[in-house]
Amino acid sequence: MDEDERARIGRLAALAGIEPGYRDTAGQFRPVLPEAQAALLRVLGYDVSAPSAIGDAVAALEAAPWRERLPPVAVVRPDPAPAVAVVVPERALAGLLAWRIRLEDGGERQGTVALERLSVCAREPGGGGKARLRLALPLPADLPPGYHRLEVAFGDTAAETLLVQTPPHAFLPTWLAGEARAWAIGAPLFSLWSERSWGIGDFSDLGRLTGLAAKLGAHLVGINPLHALLPGPAADPNPYLPSSRRFLNPLHIDVTALAPDASAGAPSGGAWPEAACGVDYKLVHRRKHAALAGIFRAGQWDAAGLAAFRAAGGEALERFALFNALAEQFAPCPWRDWPVALHGPEASGIMAARRELAHRIDYHVWLQWIAARQLAGAAARGAGLYRDLAVGAHPDGAEVWADPAGFLHGARFGAPPDAFAPDGQDWGLPPPDPRELRAASYAGFIATVRENMRHAAALRLDHVMGLERLYVIPPGFSARDGAYLRYPRADLLGLLALESQRQRCLLVGEDLGTVPAGLRESLAATGILSCRLLLFERWSNGLFRRPGTYPRLALAAFATHDLPTLRGWWEGRDLPADPAAMAERRRDRALLLAALRDRGLAPEGIDPEAPEPTLLTALLCAVQRFLARAPAALLLANLGDLLAEPAQINHPDAAVGAGNWRHRYRLPIEALAADPTLRAIVAAIAAARAGPADTEA
Repeated sequence: MDEDERARIGRLAALAGIEPGYRDTAGQFRPVLPEAQAALLRVLGYDVSAPSAIGDAVAALEAAPWRERLPPVAVVRPDPAPAVAVVVPERALAGLLAWRIRLEDGGERQGTVALERLSVCAREPGGGGKARLRLALPLPADLPPGYHRLEVAFGDTAAETLLVQTPPHAFLPTWLAGEARAWAIGAPLFSLWSERSWGIGDFSDLGRLTGLAAKLGAHLVGINPLHALLPGPAADPNPYLPSSRRFLNPLHIDVTALAPDASAGAPSGGAWPEAACGVDYKLVHRRKHAALAGIFRAGQWDAAGLAAFRAAGGEALERFALFNALAEQFAPCPWRDWPVALHGPEASGIMAARRELAHRIDYHVWLQWIAARQLAGAAARGAGLYRDLAVGAHPDGAEVWADPAGFLHGARFGAPPDAFAPDGQDWGLPPPDPRELRAASYAGFIATVRENMRHAAALRLDHVMGLERLYVIPPGFSARDGAYLRYPRADLLGLLALESQRQRCLLVGEDLGTVPAGLRESLAATGILSCRLLLFERWSNGLFRRPGTYPRLALAAFATHDLPTLRGWWEGRDLPADPAAMAERRRDRALLLAALRDRGLAPEGIDPEAPEPTLLTALLCAVQRFLARAPAALLLANLGDLLAEPAQINHPDAAVGAGNWRHRYRLPIEALAADPTLRAIVAAIAAARAGPADTEA
């Protein structure tokens, strides 16, 4: 590729939203390969085979904004002088513009303004005597937050758009008012178990945990995404690789709560595995669906309640249920290998499939109704639920099948190389098409966010950097050579703020890794908490940052599901059998003890050279006290740390990740309250959170 071709590709890439490079976690600028830019442009549908084709694409992209009288959606943030851009021919300036806003509540605002009195934002370049102008149409300053319709008319032209007025910031609960600091218990639902549950944590187990958490003084219980996985017993159990983020995983249904007599037949063919064996998803799937199908056939449920749920779920629920029924019929083939007449909900064979599979569709709708009811019950029992929204969906799943035009097929997104993953990360997820996102007025985004805020007091936004950009890996390239694709951050943040206020749901952005400049400031201005992990909060010289440096609008924790527990970290269970790595970990243990000692928290007698932690409970208490003294609004203590467990939930390294997402805690829920280690650490957290925050660096 010569210099001229690189320049042409770079120009088109910039217009298409592809960034020329990025700064890595060390601050070094990493340019994107022109070949990778060209490959990503092809995924976006642009012809880059010849200079003339590239020139035509550039011209079309430059002209496109001037062909829109109004944008397909206008998200307006609070401003003393709110306005929407309107494109008009320059020759029309002598006329009038009539506008009307149809409010969400049925009210109206309207008016007329001389076009020549509107401020000119921009003039179409090269337009000559037929140039277009972009004008700023003022909006009423007292426009209420909500989803409205804006209509404009001038001359013989009319246009309308969705007008979204957002609130000033996202919801913050009263229990975080002022300088108040709360704490939460984090526990993936699949890891919970009780004497009644069927091999995997269920919604009744979750309800018991929220009740216990409230008694212990926790405000929230943080869980993994509850999204529906791909159908079938062999589906990948990774909750961050879901079939659909709008619907629930029915494996978490408590069968015994539906039919108490069913528990007697649950272990037939062999007892449930012990906790140490982990979750056997194939066994759980087979036994639960056999029992649930029998309960469904019996037909003894609230028919009116189910009908109301189905009506509220609308076409999205019907499509999801249809996808599951089709996936069962064509298993194990992914949907791209189904007959072409079934490739998407608008395909030619869909109506016939709906008739033929009506009973199975009814079953999958019923599963979602039961799951939603049980989740609501769990959320009402004690501490609030802190739910988790995955950043993307499986390419073979219901979400992508239902909206094939909304995703960039063939490309994947992930993360660029950093110290944590030197070769980058390929998550295998198809990136949403930012053009389709906007053209659809963000309908899918809004619906997904709204569903995941249901029954939630807080919501974690996985890889929140995706609101601004995603690291996209074109076909044929590795994760080392991806490129960032831009997304409409300001619009998405505004929509999150609106839905957060309506659902009264606190937002937490998982902003770990390569964070673009200014994003954390935008999150804070919107009222979205940042994530601060003790393992990552370190100065460039390796010293751990003191708790007083953590920001107020943050969630503090030791680690995440992708990282070791404190005990596992101390013992080096996440490390390869490498003497150099173990030596570095010994140095890190000494640095952690120094940080604890600096705050008067280090227990006497702990040896950083010991391969297993001495005074384990004392160490765990000290680390949680350290975090609890931060001014961060929320502290998350993972149940694995409260139980002094060494096991890691997920190993991103596939070579050691065969047991990912299968961990079960060493104790059933019935025994948690009496565990001396848990009680000691909880007491330490409660005391530190009740005291003054650390203000020293």
